[in-house]
Amino acid sequence: MSESTSLPPFLKWGDYKSKDQNNPDIVELQVLDATPFATEYSTNVRAKVKRDQAWREEIVPLKSHGSNNASLLTKWTAMVNKGKIKAGTHCTIKTHLGISKNNNPIRRFAIELR
Repeated sequence: MSESTSLPPFLKWGDYKSKDQNNPDIVELQVLDATPFATEYSTNVRAKVKRDQAWREEIVPLKSHGSNNASLLTKWTAMVNKGKIKAGTHCTIKTHLGISKNNNPIRRFAIELR
């Protein structure tokens, strides 16, 4: 992406507060472009995100450059490579805050096709 290109707003994972893996936060997406792209701070994809019954274009961060947690990017890439995610795909990302092996907070993700 060029620096002069205006990007839509970024989805902020910090807005999702669930700590219960049995009751995760759910983000509904319609993929606009399945190919990840990098910005200064993260690797992302373009999607429409359902918010209050309306769809809004947003940039969905798959991995922050400052984080070791690559789980969402890894899952996303695997599904793209298998042809399960492409432009137009509807999916949900379930997320909650868990605890890592080192006893630190870590965001957990699951991607489900709709």
